[in-house]
Amino acid sequence: MGEYKKIEPDLSFVKGVMAAGGDTVNRCYQCATCSVVCPLSTEESPFPRKEMLWAQWGLGDRIAGDPDVWLCHQCADCTAYCPRGARPGDVLGAMRSKAIRHYSTPKFLADLLGNPGGVVAAVVAAMVVVLVVAGLWSQHTGHAFPFPLNEEGKVEYSQFLSVLPIDAMFLPLVFFVLVVSARGVLNFWSDLNVGAGIPTTYTGTYPRPGFGALIGRYLWPSIVEIFRHERFKKCGVTVDRARGHLWLLWSFLFLFIVTNYDFVMEDFFHAALGWIGPVTPLPVLHPVKLLANLGAVMLIGGAWMVLQMRSRLTREGDLKSASQDWILIWLILMVGLTGLGSEVLRWMNLAPVAYPVYVLHLGCVAVLFLSLPYTKFGHLLYRTTAYVHQRWAADVKGD
Repeated sequence: MGEYKKIEPDLSFVKGVMAAGGDTVNRCYQCATCSVVCPLSTEESPFPRKEMLWAQWGLGDRIAGDPDVWLCHQCADCTAYCPRGARPGDVLGAMRSKAIRHYSTPKFLADLLGNPGGVVAAVVAAMVVVLVVAGLWSQHTGHAFPFPLNEEGKVEYSQFLSVLPIDAMFLPLVFFVLVVSARGVLNFWSDLNVGAGIPTTYTGTYPRPGFGALIGRYLWPSIVEIFRHERFKKCGVTVDRARGHLWLLWSFLFLFIVTNYDFVMEDFFHAALGWIGPVTPLPVLHPVKLLANLGAVMLIGGAWMVLQMRSRLTREGDLKSASQDWILIWLILMVGLTGLGSEVLRWMNLAPVAYPVYVLHLGCVAVLFLSLPYTKFGHLLYRTTAYVHQRWAADVKGD
């Protein structure tokens, strides 16, 4: 007779999933309707049925190494057709929230940024830091504080804070977020290896793709697929939600390009090397400025579309929204509104309003970036990793 392995359910995992919004998991009776109607589910990997079973049994280790949790786009087809109201899409969403907290460190930041009061406190704290640095910068440059004007008597944010002190504030934050994100992704990759049954080498370690193969064969195709939203567009009930997410994704790319342009040109070519004069503020018709404004408009439009869609689907019962869902949407919307608003107020030369809005914008940007490894924003990290690992694991196993 074969040996039987006793299942040791992790009850804390079950309670954690239920607390994160998956409180309907125990209604599932494994009819497989969810896997049948899901446009992304396959015969080889019939999610979300197996994830519902594993969650009921408390098999948190199985779910940790399951890429299907992240390949689900919570289109709500399964929730709409579930005869028991088990809401599989919401349960998988709760699993993702729990996983993000699991891979994050320190945990208190995940708890802080997972509630509205904590986010507001973080934004206020970031604004205080901005004001302190701006005050020190004014002493260094001799500019009036807190409402400096340029030689023409107009609002110019570089008089308040140039790119150099802004980078001095943000670069440590960037480094911290990158370290935490890398740690989480590497741990997630290890769990995916176990879940996929990747065989170890003779040294007892898992094989790794070479850097060139990782970028060219696995990462780049995954990024292209994500930016095309190919899987998201297959979803039925919330198919138009893909448009808002796509706008947000492209706006992040545009604003990433703009930010790095300012950083390289101002800090290196101007401040460090002295090869060119001051770069900011850019003329209105400068290509990079146009890209920045396009990104801001798309950020606001995308966030608004997602907000309206989630509000409607929540009212209709097709989607359950946790506090993290609303926090991220509103934070992104605030980044876009304060960014575009500060530019308009600068054009209007309303210093007493423009500078506070600008400080609020910097505070929101800082908290949004800090949110990457700790909130639903982490989908960018872990869903991309799941895409990459799925491609790589298929090659390793010869699927």
